[in-house]
Amino acid sequence: MTDASLLPTMKEYVGFDAETARRLQVMGARIQPYHARIVDRFYQSILDDPGARAVLRSEAQIARLKGSLVQWLEGLFSGLYDERYFEKRARIGRMHVKVGLEQRYMLAAMNVVRIGLHQALSDSADDGLGTFANHVALDQICDIELAIMLETYREDYVLKKTAEAESLAVMGRLTAGLAHEVRNPLNAAQLQLEVLRRTAARVEDEAIRRKIERRTNVVQDELRRLSLLLDDFLNLARARSLDPVRCEARTLLEEVVELRRPEIELQGIEFIEDIDTRCVLVAERDRLKQVVNNLITNAVEAVADCPESTIRIQSRRLSDGSWEVVVTDNGPGVTPEVAERAFESFVTTKEAGTGLGLAIVKRIVDLHGGGAQLTPLSEGGTRASFWIPTAP
Repeated sequence: MTDASLLPTMKEYVGFDAETARRLQVMGARIQPYHARIVDRFYQSILDDPGARAVLRSEAQIARLKGSLVQWLEGLFSGLYDERYFEKRARIGRMHVKVGLEQRYMLAAMNVVRIGLHQALSDSADDGLGTFANHVALDQICDIELAIMLETYREDYVLKKTAEAESLAVMGRLTAGLAHEVRNPLNAAQLQLEVLRRTAARVEDEAIRRKIERRTNVVQDELRRLSLLLDDFLNLARARSLDPVRCEARTLLEEVVELRRPEIELQGIEFIEDIDTRCVLVAERDRLKQVVNNLITNAVEAVADCPESTIRIQSRRLSDGSWEVVVTDNGPGVTPEVAERAFESFVTTKEAGTGLGLAIVKRIVDLHGGGAQLTPLSEGGTRASFWIPTAP
């Protein structure tokens, strides 16, 4: 828990006193009519950036967050800056850690708010500028707010990352044990099952032969699922470091699409591609191809029961220079709650799913310095995307 002494320390450091509090309380009524403008610009800046946008899941969530931001703006001019005020502000930093917003976005976001407040103060002044002391008071309270949020973010972020590192270390040790204790007997079981299937094929009684075939098929499916689960564990545990090379983004995507297209179209799924984006990456090609494959596989499984199924894969350059890949399907979609936790380990909506596919995606993309997002579409279906920096 962040030490509440941070508030008086920061007040003293920036020169925040009773006169500053009085000025803020007085100017609050003048700036209040401009809150909506500040909030709209704030969220537009988030939507324009893929990394910041990744924490937003739905229009309903954005509407709720806009209401919270209005309350936060009102709190800036309350005139009360005590321990209760401090704890309310500290919760904002903790919430940013919870939703996965990186710390650098807090700095940029505060700058957007700060500029909006200064503009509102000038626009509301008779001379179109506002007094220098009032502008200083705005900077003082913004600096205090940012210090509180960053400090609480840092503490909670360190705790979260420590827990994640410990979890991955435990998973690595468990995976090593699984690979040793499970892989060999699993292979032996699969070999023996194949022997049994060949023996059953020679049984003359058709009814008995079909009964044996049905049961061996069930066992084979379960062994295959166990093997996939073990592979997913291994992939997640191995995704700890990179050996990147320079590679062409479009070529990488074309290789995956060329490999997957025959299988997908054979299932009667329309596969649409729009990947004419040329840029150079510094990345581990096989790992990135695995990311794309995982997203395509999820889409294929999502549309399995759709009468007219469609999967679309697109790529583009974002405004910040990052390369983004988007896989969209017209399946039944997922709830916002599932989408919010989709990249956590063992979260799945599939009966036979391991819940590790998207966790592996997130791990690999994080190692490349990028991000990933799963978004339910209002018209039905799901939009899965990831983005990584391009080469300088």
